[in-house]
Amino acid sequence: MADKKTVVVIWDDIYHKEATYTDITKKLFDNDEWELTVTYSVRDLLKPGAAPALALHWTVGRNERTDEPGLTLDEQAHLQKLVENGMNSLYIHAGLACVQDGTPMYEIARGRFASHPKPHNPVTVTAIPGIEHPILNGFEPFEDPDEHYFCKIDIPRVTPFLASISIQGTEIAGWTHQLGKGRVCGLTPGHNAPMLNKMEKLLANAAAWCVGRL
Repeated sequence: MADKKTVVVIWDDIYHKEATYTDITKKLFDNDEWELTVTYSVRDLLKPGAAPALALHWTVGRNERTDEPGLTLDEQAHLQKLVENGMNSLYIHAGLACVQDGTPMYEIARGRFASHPKPHNPVTVTAIPGIEHPILNGFEPFEDPDEHYFCKIDIPRVTPFLASISIQGTEIAGWTHQLGKGRVCGLTPGHNAPMLNKMEKLLANAAAWCVGRL
């Protein structure tokens, strides 16, 4: 059995509700390999001694129950230091929203949401041909209606491995990089629960890669 790893899951915002992520979070982390904590606020990662082995960002982590503002630049720099010191990070779909260019958050994710078409048309998710990555172990392409994210990605400093295709166009859908001691992965699909269910193998692999199990 693998050593148990701590994971903090950040979820829930006005457009991406907690309920969307409850089942997939249980499938991924409700087992003997993970010690799971969930929160509405990304600021919980900044508390002394709170940094987990993996921070999974379903959303940006502004607690709307308390009208919480976004992270200040100083708080973002603190988060970046945590990653550099070994807090691995997985950003999925809405976790890439509200990231501003030239900020510590962009330096962590090295990608951000730019736009999406309003209709949820079928989105096909497939490996980029010719790319080998441990996250793709056992991966098979899948398709489901979803909010097709188009992103700005720092291509020279990441390893793209996944693409998303819809009638709106084709986009990079997954990338990884290393920031200091921390591994970082960005995945753009995942607005709707049926899409998340089809992503289970991909998500499990991405989490395992982030913490060094792949």
